[in-house]
Order: sequence, then C-alpha cells, then structure tokens
Amino acid sequence: MKKIALITLAALLVVSLGCYYADEASDTATETYPADLYNRVEIETGNGEITSSVSSDSLITITLTRWVTGPSAKTHLDDIEVHVTKDTVNGTLRVSVTIPTSTVRNYGCDADIELPASIYVDLVTSNGKMKAAGHQNGLRLVTSNGMIDIAKTAGDAELETSNGAIAVDRHSGDITGETANGEIDAEVIMVKSVVNATDTTYGYCRFKSSNGRITLAVPDTVGAQIRIETSNGDISVDPDLPTQGDYNSDDDIYESKMGDESGEIDLETSNGDVSLKKLE
Repeated sequence: MKKIALITLAALLVVSLGCYYADEASDTATETYPADLYNRVEIETGNGEITSSVSSDSLITITLTRWVTGPSAKTHLDDIEVHVTKDTVNGTLRVSVTIPTSTVRNYGCDADIELPASIYVDLVTSNGKMKAAGHQNGLRLVTSNGMIDIAKTAGDAELETSNGAIAVDRHSGDITGETANGEIDAEVIMVKSVVNATDTTYGYCRFKSSNGRITLAVPDTVGAQIRIETSNGDISVDPDLPTQGDYNSDDDIYESKMGDESGEIDLETSNGDVSLKKLE
C-alpha cells in the first residue's frame, strides 16, 4: 500500500506542476513611426526572437509580442515594460524591452521590424534567434543564445552570438562575425567603397568560431591579404581563387594574398574545418 501511495503522490505532483506551468498568455502590439525622421533604429529585447526586413513605404513598423508562462500569466503581461525613445535630433529611434526575472514565471518578447532599406539597424536580444534581410546601410545583430541569419544585405555588418550558427547570404561590404559555439557559412561580396571615394580598399571580412567549421565564399576578383587558422581541423582553398601563399601545417595557419592585397580576409576557429571558396 505504501508503494501505491507513493506512486499516486508522485503522479499528483507531476500533474500539479504541469498545471502550474501550463498557464500562458501573450499580447501583440504594432506601432508605426515616420521613416524620414530617423536614420538608425535600435531594438533591445530579452528572451525573444527578432526578425527585420525592408519595406517600400515611408514608415518604420515595429511589432512586439510579449509573452508569459506560469501562474496567472495573463495578469503579469504588464510586468514586461516597453520604453520608446524618439531622438529626432540625432535620427535615432530606440525601443527597449525590460524583461523581469522570476523563479515561477518565464517572460519574453519577440520583435518584428519593417523599415526602408536605407536605415541602419542595431538589434540585440539576450536569448533568441535573429534574422535580417535587405538592409543596405549596415546592421548589427547580437544575441546571447541563438542563430543569426542575414540575406541580401549591404554596408558594415557586425554579427555576434555566444551560442549559435551564423549564416550570411550575399552580404556586400565589410563584415565581422563571431560565435562561441556554432558553424559559420557565409557568402560575402567584398567591394571597394561606393560612399568614400578616397577608400580604394576591398575592406575586411572577419569570422571567428570557438567551436565549429567556417565556410566563406568570395568573388575571384577580390584583392586581399588572407589569414586562415584552425586549432583542430583541415584548411582548404578553392583552386579557382587566384591565391598565392603558404600553408604551415605545424601551426595550422594558411597565409596568402589575392589581387591588389588591399582587403583583409581573416578566418579562425578553435575546432573545425575552414574552407575558402569562389563565389559563383
């Protein structure tokens, strides 16, 4: 009988805990802002995904979805605070979401942004994947835990995740990407500056992973100094790229050059293969 009683008690405990955490609630709100007043949009949230894309209209559209799981979830949605700063003097629109800490509830807020391609975006989340497409005047994406995926972007790009892969689909311009744990797959069109006529270099392309393979594809017309390093893996360079250099197998470092050598390609991983390919 004692055994049956203990099993019954355990079952009741599991059921009660399930009911305790099963309660969930969310709300979605959309706000629009005139795009001609801003040249930069900053979004900072926590425990949520961020998606950013371009639109053809003259508005900045920001949609936030707040969510809570745990007891009395609906009544605690307003624990998540949203702060909006409209700095029209410096042209910066900033939206900051404050996520409370709790031992009995989980809080988070997802963000979706649509805006003209000419506006710079600076997006930060503490836990969630990030996706951006079409931005033509630079971007910065930072997450502490999640994948970063960008496509058809241009300008200066800065990508950082402490745990997740990085995917780059044909970025044009300077770029840095770093992950503490994840693979990096990138297609980068390194170009000479179209903004600054005195800048005649091909800029830079830098990727680093503490644990994961790196694959980078660039045009064969690029001029750059090349450095590739892996502590535990193989290095391969496409023979269709006009590189001239040496591979030091003792130090696991490949150093080479292409074209006028004005740009920089730097790839480094602590654990994984590294491949440099010709962009088709």
